Amino acid sequence: MPIKGLEPGKRAALVISECQNGIVSGAYSDSPLSQQVTARGILPKIARLADVFRAAGLPVVHCLITLPRNMDGWNVNCFLAARLAKEMKLVEGSEAAAWVPDIPIHEGDIVAERHHGMSPFTGTMLNADMRRHRIDTIVLAGVSSNIALPGAATEAVGLGYNVVLAEDCVAGGTAESHASQIALHFPLISTVSDGASIAEAIRAK
Repeated sequence: MPIKGLEPGKRAALVISECQNGIVSGAYSDSPLSQQVTARGILPKIARLADVFRAAGLPVVHCLITLPRNMDGWNVNCFLAARLAKEMKLVEGSEAAAWVPDIPIHEGDIVAERHHGMSPFTGTMLNADMRRHRIDTIVLAGVSSNIALPGAATEAVGLGYNVVLAEDCVAGGTAESHASQIALHFPLISTVSDGASIAEAIRAK
């Protein structure tokens, strides 16, 4: 059965969320989230899926969240925003804020860096970039399945896109929170699939 959103004629983009050193790499952050990233082995799976999208001539998008060096415009309007401001480890231009080398950024990839909010569409150029590439479907990968990715999926649906979640290419703050989101939330707003099935659908287009 075809994956909804990846049927023939549908153009998809791979949107990879927040795979930055200070978020997903154990060398920079020994957080429960980085531990889940390692335990689930998502980074090489994302890298392989990105190669499939590039080979098909489809966009690969790297979405970063960084704090402005002078903190100008960083709105502390939730607990997570306050914690990031207190830690100051994702300051733009820092090693911690940099994209992980496990998922190389290739020439032609789109880099969407934001200095606010907890999900990638609002107040950024991401929607305009997707319209420019005539994208119908957003395929989500990266972190986290409990905050940024459900936010991205909700935003994308509101903007008129289909959403597909590559479940084995994402991780959450805990195994429990990830399982809960996959069971209860994502099926309501997206198609939940896996990297290999998505890759097969993309190659078949």
